[in-house]
Amino acid sequence: MNLSSETTSSGSKATKTGNALERFVQQALIDRGYAEFWNHKKQLFDNRKIVGGKQYSKQLCVGQTIYDTDRIVDFFVFNPSKFPQDLIIECKWQQSGGSVDEKYPLLVFNIVKTGIPTVILLDGGGYRQKAMDWLKDQVNPKGAIQGVWTMAEFQKEVNNGFLG
Repeated sequence: MNLSSETTSSGSKATKTGNALERFVQQALIDRGYAEFWNHKKQLFDNRKIVGGKQYSKQLCVGQTIYDTDRIVDFFVFNPSKFPQDLIIECKWQQSGGSVDEKYPLLVFNIVKTGIPTVILLDGGGYRQKAMDWLKDQVNPKGAIQGVWTMAEFQKEVNNGFLG
């Protein structure tokens, strides 16, 4: 009997549940009138100031990490009237205990290095509460990290006009 077809690795499960959080964000964007910009991604970030309307791109390179590797973000939101400095949405799902919350400082350093306003969505309940508290303490509405929210908190913000 081949057990590999009957079991799911923790990495595969994390990817599937993380994708559900990304689909949730994508649907919120679509519901608010955003269209996906999926063409010419390599040039998109450098030419973002000429992109008009309400658009978003998934898995976009927005510069370099602190290690000088490409920084790929979950969502890059274009809406010059609502977000003149652009907006990044990062999705972090952790359903069971693990090491994801140990990666939060690296995420913060990379967000600060890029300097683009960013909202981090955390959910799944598998991260340590102290780690989430620390991450929420990094929020500065006038800085790069503008919010750290759960799915429910994000939905409330969207309902209150966050995405325009």
